[in-house]
Amino acid sequence: MSHPSLIFGAASFGMDFSTKESVQDALEVLKELNISQIDTAGRYPPTNHGRSEELLGRVGATSQGFSISTKILATKLGYGSGELEASAIKKSLDTSFKRLGVDQVDILYCHQPDPTTPLKDQAEVLNNHFKNGSFKRLGVSNFPPKLLQDFIQVCEENGFVKPSVYQGDYNLITRGMEKELLPIFRANSMSFFAFRQVACLLPIRPTTNQNHIRALAAGFLTGNYSAGKSNGTRFSDDHPLGKAFQNLYGAPKLQQAMKDLENNLAPLGISGREASLRWIYHHSKLGDGDGIILGASKISQIRENVESISVGPLSEEVVQKIEGIWDLLAEDRGGIL
Repeated sequence: MSHPSLIFGAASFGMDFSTKESVQDALEVLKELNISQIDTAGRYPPTNHGRSEELLGRVGATSQGFSISTKILATKLGYGSGELEASAIKKSLDTSFKRLGVDQVDILYCHQPDPTTPLKDQAEVLNNHFKNGSFKRLGVSNFPPKLLQDFIQVCEENGFVKPSVYQGDYNLITRGMEKELLPIFRANSMSFFAFRQVACLLPIRPTTNQNHIRALAAGFLTGNYSAGKSNGTRFSDDHPLGKAFQNLYGAPKLQQAMKDLENNLAPLGISGREASLRWIYHHSKLGDGDGIILGASKISQIRENVESISVGPLSEEVVQKIEGIWDLLAEDRGGIL
């Protein structure tokens, strides 16, 4: 059976892992677990933009055998005007390369769409950087289906490098991509790298702009928030983003789904985190060439995530219970990509 690869998401470098020493400790664990791909971005961590790249550069991650991917700086999530204009791309690349101490990354992502710069101009500039050796693969994130198709078409018509990786939300309670985006990926030989495996995404208010309904990720499916056990987690009052997470993950329907899942899993001795990770690795639509981006706020979580996956597939009974939960949430959450 084919399985996705495991990638470490370094959004917590510079926040939960705040020092060079703590980052190196995390890298040592990744080496033990044979995880060699690291995903970062110009705006990581969200509370201290660029610090993640800086710390990866300070420890010399690439010289230790790690493959680094990063994203063009998204100065304001949900509003990307001008971010994929030629000078903005160059500035972002130059800054990222300086921080990382490299002159090439594996995947360069467009972190979000730029609604004002013409698609052909965006694609041409990215193609020039590709030909100059700045990155090996082009990726995109947060592009809605129609825009992704249009972008691919522009690249094909002009002989530009096409995006070969898409990074987006996917977990057992956020599965809209299976119908809306997956057919595009498969038709164009694109890989899908999933994040927020143990997270939930909550619309703040009705809007036609998909980027505006994106909430910050947190470990919702661990069950800590719904169980009132937030101390020491990203939901706690003393965490830099704790209040935001508390406000964004309180939807009654999501809370009930979490409780139903926990009630079904408890007799089997399976946590929400473990079920989420085992489901996405063993039972989801992901396969060879795809990836799972595993984040962590503590060293112990890195090991726990991989150990959960290593347990193996879930029973058919549990899989069917998970499918039943999605059936209840699909109407409300099917449009979240």
